[in-house]
Amino acid sequence: MAKQTTSLTLAFSGLVMLVTSVVLYFGPAGQVGHFCPWSFMGLSRHHWGALHLNSGLLFCLAMGLHVYLNWRLLLGYLKRRRPGYPAVPLAVSLSLTLYVCVGGYYELPPMEQFLGVARACRMASMEKYGSPPYGTAAGYPAAHIARYMGWDSGKSIEQLIRNRITIQSPNQSLADLARQNGTSIGRLLDIMCARSNGDEDER
Repeated sequence: MAKQTTSLTLAFSGLVMLVTSVVLYFGPAGQVGHFCPWSFMGLSRHHWGALHLNSGLLFCLAMGLHVYLNWRLLLGYLKRRRPGYPAVPLAVSLSLTLYVCVGGYYELPPMEQFLGVARACRMASMEKYGSPPYGTAAGYPAAHIARYMGWDSGKSIEQLIRNRITIQSPNQSLADLARQNGTSIGRLLDIMCARSNGDEDER
C-alpha cells in the first residue's frame, strides 16, 4: 500500500513538474512575467511558478520515502556484480547526471541548444511586453513609477490621456491600466516616457 501510494505520487507530481517546466521554459522571463499580464490556461506566471515549486517539494518528499521503502533494492543495484556486467547501470546513471550538470554550466550540447531556445523566448517576451524598472513595478501607481524613473509624473499622465489611455487616477496601478485598456505595461511605459525627458510637444 505505502509503496504503491509513493510510486503513484512520484509519477503524478513528476507529471505536474514536467508540464509546469515546459510552460515556464517557453513563457516570459521571471521579471517580465510578473510585470506583464501574461497568462496560460488562466494562470499567471506567479501561479505556474508556485505550482512548479509545490509539486517539486511533493516530488522530493515522495522520492525520499521511495528511497526509504526500497533501500534494500537500491543497495542491491549498487552491490550487484555479474560476469561481463560490471556496474554498468550505476556508471551510466552517474555519467549521465554528471554530464547534464556540468554541461549546463559549460553549455555543452544538447544543453547549449536548450539554453539557446530559452534565451530566445526570454528576449521575445521582453520585446513584446517590455522590461520592468524593478520586479514588482506592475503593482505600483503610474505616477509613482514616473517619479521613480525620473520623469515628470504630470507629463507622463498627460501623455497617457493623449494616447487615449483611460486612466481613473494617477494612483491607478500599471497592471490595472494595462488590463483596463487592453494593452501591455511595456507600451504604457513607452508612452509615459515619450515626452517626459524635457521634450516639447509635437513640432
